[in-house]
Amino acid sequence: MRSYYKLFMFAALVVAIIFLRFVVYDQCIKQAVNSYQVLDDHNRARLRDKSTDHRTRYVLLYTSFFTESNWGLPAETLGPDYFALKHCPATNCVLTSDHGLLSSVTEYDAVVFHVATPLDVSLPKVRSTGQIYVAAIMESPAHTRHLLALDTNYFNWTMSYRLDSDVLFNYLNIVDIESGEVISPALLPAWRNGHREYVNESLIASVSQKRKMAAQFVSHCGALSERDRLVEKMQSAGLEVDVYGSCGPLKCPRGNPECDTMLDTMYWFYLSFENSLCVDYVTEKLYNALEHTIVPVVFGGADYERFVPPGSYINAQDYATVNELVDYLFYLMDNPKEYVKYFWWKEHYALEHTNSYCELCQKLHSVGTREKVQYYKDIKAWWYDDACVEKSKIEF
Repeated sequence: MRSYYKLFMFAALVVAIIFLRFVVYDQCIKQAVNSYQVLDDHNRARLRDKSTDHRTRYVLLYTSFFTESNWGLPAETLGPDYFALKHCPATNCVLTSDHGLLSSVTEYDAVVFHVATPLDVSLPKVRSTGQIYVAAIMESPAHTRHLLALDTNYFNWTMSYRLDSDVLFNYLNIVDIESGEVISPALLPAWRNGHREYVNESLIASVSQKRKMAAQFVSHCGALSERDRLVEKMQSAGLEVDVYGSCGPLKCPRGNPECDTMLDTMYWFYLSFENSLCVDYVTEKLYNALEHTIVPVVFGGADYERFVPPGSYINAQDYATVNELVDYLFYLMDNPKEYVKYFWWKEHYALEHTNSYCELCQKLHSVGTREKVQYYKDIKAWWYDDACVEKSKIEF
């Protein structure tokens, strides 16, 4: 009986060894080992052939940007020296609006279309499989005139002010002075604290010399946001607002240094009111104010803490009525110590001009771009759905 038991155990052991060798090892362990071998071979191959990684990327600005064929750039064609001058992370790119720089439109790595307005040229008749078609836009959906509904499965990337764009097309960054890190724009920027505790006696003495209440610079009248009517209601509530530009009686030409000086020395508030209430839509109006010793009052559809430090602006949308907003502005003018707290951030952060083409060049050189292809199945839905609101939170 005992010898039979030993024989049985020996047979079971043999079966287990065979199972482990030919089933578990071949099907699992050996497969994993082979997978690592494949990965190792792949990495070795990449080291042997770096030519595709460092090849110059060519970007064609296919349409005009409104009336600017060069998109406001200093020349029709800009090469690696331009990207190096801008301190871009990747510099091996050529940016051009010259359709004839390369022999065929299919040779460009990226083709950029300005889609705020109807296209001013015919679409390319041919397209290579590896090309990136980019939809660029800085206007809000409320002012988009191009029919995006016709562009199903056409564009690979978006390039706009929206933070969920593939390439961010914005005005300015805010950087931490101490670390040099870009803090915003970002979905969840990590801001410092310090607004409530900030005291600056010399600045209090300086701003106390201001003698005018508020200024607004605006050229687009009758905006969908009804900002004109909001200004009128604020004036009716007792706030004196000087309106400069084509929508007001006053003029101060762009670039005139006297305009900058008066913002620093004469006015308490700068009305940075947007023409539409849309997600992430923050224009140069806000940054113009931040560059001076004046407190911006913002009115728009953005979450402003994604863009500028808390305690650096006053959001009209945080007030239920115009009277409440105006009362607070008068309170600040009567209490310069509280007013100057809105400049706390200037000791920690600085404004930095951006270059969206840096990000575009870097992205064209990235592994993700080489290894995957994406299309916007319905770019119209991405751009318009839940992007804007008609009614503001503040009643007026």
